[in-house]
Amino acid sequence: MVAGDNTVRYKKRILQIPQNRHRYHYVKASVRVYEYPNGHLAIFHGPRRLALYTSDGSLIDADKAKKMAA
Repeated sequence: MVAGDNTVRYKKRILQIPQNRHRYHYVKASVRVYEYPNGHLAIFHGPRRLALYTSDGSLIDADKAKKMAA
């Protein structure tokens, strides 16, 4: 569940969900955190990936994430 400050806690990390074109915030929304084999983390709301993070919880820029997926 997303906290009132639009963050999610996962394994002692606090992940800030950035604003996007679909929703201004995700407060009280049910989201899931996925941990990739390389250690990166992603937050999903339904099928939509909201954000991608490094293993230490730093947000990865959306443009950089697209390049990494290619």
